[in-house]
Amino acid sequence: MKNNVTRFTCNGCGTCCKERLIPLTLQEAEEWLNRGGNIAVILEAFDTSVFPLPEHYAHSVQRAVAVVSGDARIQVIAIFAGNALTQCPSLGEDNHCRIYEDRPLVCRIYPMEINPFLTVRPEEKVCPPEVWEAGEVLCSDRIVDPVLEDQIQRSRQADRDDAKAKVLVCAAMGMSVAAWKGNALAVYLADRAQLRQAISLVRAGVDVPANVSWKVRVDDADLHTRLHGAGVELDLRAQTEYIFHSI
Repeated sequence: MKNNVTRFTCNGCGTCCKERLIPLTLQEAEEWLNRGGNIAVILEAFDTSVFPLPEHYAHSVQRAVAVVSGDARIQVIAIFAGNALTQCPSLGEDNHCRIYEDRPLVCRIYPMEINPFLTVRPEEKVCPPEVWEAGEVLCSDRIVDPVLEDQIQRSRQADRDDAKAKVLVCAAMGMSVAAWKGNALAVYLADRAQLRQAISLVRAGVDVPANVSWKVRVDDADLHTRLHGAGVELDLRAQTEYIFHSI
């Protein structure tokens, strides 16, 4: 039986460090802020009891927190992402990482996928074709590089461990509107000082408003009707403090 092998050799082009948001663990988010970087907070909501989801959403369930929304209970995922929409602030003029030894887990894992239900697809990555032609074996049909596998497992565990704290941080900052998973993203460009303070409070175990009534924003009429019928509170404001990015 043929064993499909994926090889990869980084050519140092820096493309993967530009024009993107970089998912961070809570500790990495603190370090990012301490280095002077900005963070975007992405909020997604879903509900497996009312709207059955595909099997690959099992990964999302593990990194979500149950919250109250109107007369319903939904799951919310808070993703803290380093703002590299221009480029990563740690990327040097030579396209080399200035914090390479301390770089985030997601950077160490790239181009592998953290979600266990996704496979590496070179054609979907920003890297040029030649980087896949030689180099170390990342994975095959039968095995993943053990160092990479350990980092992937650490990242998944951090997602689970940080889930509640990240949602509490959002509640403390009044970020309580999420987009419906698969429909859109609700993106908050968080104030650095306020975010650092909120993380510190949650880390210290200080009481923060955990009884926030969460809302959901959608742009699909049928989904809007279904959520409303399920008792989910919807955000109907014309002006919002977040960016609503349809998928």
